[in-house]
Amino acid sequence: MTVFFKTYLLSIASGVVLALCFPGWHLYPLAWAILVPLFARCWSCSPRQAASHFFLAGTSFYLVLLQWLMSNVYWAGGWAFWGYVGLCIIMSLYWALLGAVWAYVRGVSPRVPAAVVLALLWMAMEFVQATAFTGFGWGALGYSQGKDLYLIQWAALGGVSLVSGILVLVNALLAGVVAERKFHMMRLIAAAAIAAGVHGAGYLLVRPAQYAEQPFQVGLLQADFPLEMKWDPEYTVDMVANAAEKSRILDQSTPVSLVIWPESLIMDDVEVPEILDAVQSLTRDIEAPLFAGTHRTNRDTSGSMNSSVLVEADGSVADFYDKIHLAPFGEYVPLSEWLPFISKVVPAIGDIEAGTVPKTLQAGERSIGPLICFEVLFAPMAARLREDGADLLVVITNLGWFGSSSAVSQELEVARLRAVETRLPLAHCANTGITGMFDPYGRFSLIDIYFDGHGNAYRIANVGPEATRMHRLGGVLPAALPAPHPLPIGPWLVPRATLLASAALVAVALVMRRTRGKQAAGAHAASPKQDN
Repeated sequence: MTVFFKTYLLSIASGVVLALCFPGWHLYPLAWAILVPLFARCWSCSPRQAASHFFLAGTSFYLVLLQWLMSNVYWAGGWAFWGYVGLCIIMSLYWALLGAVWAYVRGVSPRVPAAVVLALLWMAMEFVQATAFTGFGWGALGYSQGKDLYLIQWAALGGVSLVSGILVLVNALLAGVVAERKFHMMRLIAAAAIAAGVHGAGYLLVRPAQYAEQPFQVGLLQADFPLEMKWDPEYTVDMVANAAEKSRILDQSTPVSLVIWPESLIMDDVEVPEILDAVQSLTRDIEAPLFAGTHRTNRDTSGSMNSSVLVEADGSVADFYDKIHLAPFGEYVPLSEWLPFISKVVPAIGDIEAGTVPKTLQAGERSIGPLICFEVLFAPMAARLREDGADLLVVITNLGWFGSSSAVSQELEVARLRAVETRLPLAHCANTGITGMFDPYGRFSLIDIYFDGHGNAYRIANVGPEATRMHRLGGVLPAALPAPHPLPIGPWLVPRATLLASAALVAVALVMRRTRGKQAAGAHAASPKQDN
């Protein structure tokens, strides 16, 4: 055990502290250097050794980053703990493969720029993590940097993985200073120049948000209804009536153009008479549409769907959007169609049927692009919504599963990067927090009306986002106009290009190794045999 810790302690520590760079610890400046011990330790390792170091660093990283998943033990039983550990191990295997490939490429061709290759491979890894097997890109390094406004502007050029690649490149250059005795000053200057340069360029990419002459005012309600209440049918209508009452208060503070309620506030079909009456009464009173999270039954299959509904100002139900990307084990059991026994061993908390197509919905003068909770992780979905004409992204979520844990603030930073990538304003409406509005450059405005539970509502000031978790709040915030992309192609080319470039690097390394093997074999065969 002593040998193990002497060998792997620094790698494990790199992973742990890297996780602390994310919310809610948010020691984000450390992300510029905390991977140096891991990278320096693996600078001259074999692929197998590098894989083991990267695997243990990745495991420690995900175990700390995703510790909030353990709260599912309360809702789903003890199996949830093993699901949490299993997910962390699966995600760590990506790291192990990355370390092995990096060491292999460097071993075949020592002259390749190690730092550049590692940054390229890291970006490709994050792209695969975000897309393969439905995708789970929660641990992308760029999500740790939400408070660094100028750095995250690079997401508009190459997605969140480009922000991650910049961090890895600087870490790798500094690791080279530690691991090798040459090019010290060159690497230090390069690392400093990159850090300064990306912030300078990011500063130039930030512009003041633009608003219409008569701003589109969005009323946001953070209902803070506990899950036990949501699951009790006795409170279904009461929750809708309560939300409608508070939405009227928001409209009285500032006349609204649209009201948004969080995911799963309406726990039954909106056409249920008592629910529809309350919703129609609200929209007619405030003369504005309502966009709300709801549940509905698929009339073709009788399946339950995690959905959202747009109700017009005149009370008519305009359209639904059904969640496409369901949360694995939360809303469905992966592979259960082919391996039915999995559902018996590891049941899902819910049993939800997935939607089929993304939609944009016309809410007054704005076209909204809805994303429900887990879908905020998928950058291509947000990109398609903009391509389809959305000029305001709306993320509704319910993280009541995780209490006041860091899951709440981590999810908010994911949403921030979607706003920056798409250059769209983004309304983020959460059941238990954090709720507010992003402008197209990632600046966040927090709702500021507190409901005290006794029928009183008053404004709060100088309260940070973290303090609003698990409180009943509301607010009316203006939605900015969309901003132009810095590049016509948007940020979607870079992640795919890094995957192709990484594949080409590996292919070249394999060819070089094979060629050298043949040359060595030929030289051995051509050499004269020595007499015994």
